[in-house]
Parts: sequence; structure tokens; C-alpha cells
Amino acid sequence: MRLSPTRFGLLLSGVLSTFAFAQETDVSSQQGFDVIYAPAMQASSELIIKNPLIATAKLTNRLIAVGSHGNIITREIDSNTWQQANVPTSVLMTSIDFESDTVGYAAGHHGVILKTTDAGDSWQRVFDGFDLLDLEIKFYQQRITELEQQIAEDGDESGDLQWALDDANFYLENAQRAKQETGPSKPLLDIKILANGNILAVGAYNTLLLSQDKGETWSLISDRLDNPNGFHLNAIASYNNTVFIAGEAGTAYASQDNGESWRSVAPPYDGSLFGAHFDNQGRLWTYGLRGNIFVSDDLGARYDNVESPADANLMSGYGDSNGTQWIVGNSGVILEISPELEVTEHTHPSSAVFGDMVEFNGEKVLTSRSGIYYWPAKSTDSETAEKGLE
Repeated sequence: MRLSPTRFGLLLSGVLSTFAFAQETDVSSQQGFDVIYAPAMQASSELIIKNPLIATAKLTNRLIAVGSHGNIITREIDSNTWQQANVPTSVLMTSIDFESDTVGYAAGHHGVILKTTDAGDSWQRVFDGFDLLDLEIKFYQQRITELEQQIAEDGDESGDLQWALDDANFYLENAQRAKQETGPSKPLLDIKILANGNILAVGAYNTLLLSQDKGETWSLISDRLDNPNGFHLNAIASYNNTVFIAGEAGTAYASQDNGESWRSVAPPYDGSLFGAHFDNQGRLWTYGLRGNIFVSDDLGARYDNVESPADANLMSGYGDSNGTQWIVGNSGVILEISPELEVTEHTHPSSAVFGDMVEFNGEKVLTSRSGIYYWPAKSTDSETAEKGLE
């Protein structure tokens, strides 16, 4: 995903050479930035499930997966065939969430956010990296004005305000340059609809976006987080009114009021966290580099370290109706964690880099760098040939 380890950089590293954290392109206008505005290319049903796929959303009777080149695919509960949606962008889509069986949102690289009102058959772009740059420019202009006024009124004996002012000018110049010359490059890495209907999206360099009107308008609220180093925000989990953000370098944040206020709740570990979820008891699970797993009963005030035999990076997980947790990651790793916190490690025969796992129509469906897989792994001749595993 970026220059140092994060969730999707590790997921795609060495696999998608065409996807870099910043895709270098000379651009002087929004119309010239083709990857944002070019529709996803249509492909056969055989090819769309072999392309890199990152995340899933499960509706009552439909499963949806998102991935590379704007590829969004759907499968009905009574069918084994995947269909490709109409998508107005070609960027890598990293995340997806639905507020109902018809209305949902997906986010991806270059700041793109999409919305659907027909259960994922077609999508409309409601936000992109140029909109994000506009928000950043406005944000830093206001920040500079506030700091200059504070320095003039109160002085700055320690030099901290001047340091903050220099930083704000630096970030403003970067945003203005990107707006006029290089174009947007920041990826969004997760999107989540909260219990009150608000939508949060997180991404690189402490990007935190909020919409309170179903995606019509967006606000940049990154200053609500205590993240002076600008560490990347990798994943969002929510349960009732509580929200958790997992980030880079052991950073994490929790809110108990649907994102209005936040506190830092870093785990006892300074590595990056790539995923998080709440189980059906409201316990928080978060995981990341080198198989590290933590569980918390109090939204990160205290954590228990879950001993795991896996050393692979862990990306995503969920809790099933029996209280068992399933967490997936690199090298085909699938972890099954009992309610008693006993961990069983499984290895998928594909050794794929998994981005997500979901239960659908009685089977576990996985997204990966090489498309759709299942657990337990299917071993029919047709699937073996389909996946190129012969």
C-alpha cells in the first residue's frame, strides 16, 4: 500500500507491480487523471473471479467483492456464477460496506468513494482524490490562520507553535502542488457505516473522512485523532455506538459516541495492525504483523494477547454464530479461534494472500490476490484448472 508496511501494501507487494502507493502521472486537470474516471473494463465471468479481490460485503441474498481495476462482482445466494457490476472507475477498490440490502459504499485508491442504490449492480462516484485535496487545502489554510493568530496574541516561547505552523505550510504546499501538477495519490483503506448512519472512511497519512448525509458531502476530521506522526489508518470496526480504528506502528483509536470523540488505545505492541472486528459478545479483536492477535473486553483499555502458531501477517477476520473467530492472512493462513481462545492454524493449499473471509450460503468464501477461493478448499478438477493450480 505504501513505502512502509501496511495492510494492502503487504497484501499486494510483489504481486501487483502496476499498483504502487502513488501511481506517477503528469496531470493538470481532473479530466486528465484517467484511472479515476475511466470505467472498469468488462471481462468474462471466468476472468473476473481470478483478478485480485480485496474485501467483501454480504447482503441477505447476495455477496459482493471488490478489487483491482475497479472490479466489483456479485453472486446471488442461489447461484455459483459471479456477475460484474458497472463501475465508473478503474482504481483498486479496497473496502465495501452496506447500510441496507440496496444502499452501499466502496472505497479505494486515489481517494475514490463509490455509492450504489441497487444492491451493487451499478455504482456512482461520490468522492475522489481531487475532492480530498480540496478538503486538505481548506483544512491547512484554516490551521495556518489559527496558528498565526495564536502566535501573534500569546507569543511562542517554546517554539512549538512555530513548528506546527511550519508543518501546516509544508502540508498545504504539498496539497496545492498535487492539485495542480501530480494529482491525488492517497488510498482509502476502509469504509464503514456507523450505527447512527454516518459514514467513516480511513486511509493513508492519518486520513479520516466523515459523511453525515449518505455520501453527498464529506468532511476531513483527521484532527480528531492524536496522530502527530501521520501514521496510516488501516481498518475500521464498529459495534453499536463504539468504533475502533486500527493503524500503523501500533497506533489505534476508539470512540464510544459514533466518532464524535476519540482516544488512543494502542495495544502492547508497536507493529502495524491491519484488521479489526467485534464478535457477537461485543469483544474487540485486532491483528496484524507476524501473526499478532489481541482481544479486548473494554474497547482497548486493556488487551489480552492471543497466542498463535502463525507467523504470517493477518489481514481480516470475523466471528461466527458459534463464537468461533476466523482470521486470515498471508501464505494461505486461516486461523480458527475457539471461544476458549484455543487457536487452530489451517493452511489453504493455494498458499494465497487472503484479504477477507465471509460465510455465504453455507460456505466460507475468501478473497485473495488471485481471486476467489473457498474453505474448506474445493478440489474439483474444474476449480483446480480455474485457479491455475494444476
